[in-house]
Amino acid sequence: MRYRIKECKGSLIIRLDGKALDNEEARLHRVLLPLLRRHGVKVVINLTGLDELGIPELGVLGAIRQEVKAQDGTLRLYALQDELRAQFDWNPFLQVYALYHDLESSFSQMPDLPLKRSA
Repeated sequence: MRYRIKECKGSLIIRLDGKALDNEEARLHRVLLPLLRRHGVKVVINLTGLDELGIPELGVLGAIRQEVKAQDGTLRLYALQDELRAQFDWNPFLQVYALYHDLESSFSQMPDLPLKRSA
């Protein structure tokens, strides 16, 4: 799986491409999760390039969700293909994710970042 990461409107936009590899969890902990370790992190995940939504991919989403939750942050998913959206709709375990059609709609009602205090 490939992670493409950029920042937009104070949020981290993460595009997941391909499918999870055998060692994906180790890569995730080494590469992606350290970027999420900031209080109130806002993450939007683009699933356009995801080849499938199997157990390894769900593990990736679960680990990201857990880290964002630990940081008291916000997580949104968008750009699901119809067959992926159907999996989210019928599986009660996947209904913990906020799903959106596109990037702009995923920013709707996104909480603002707390103001930085000057030293």
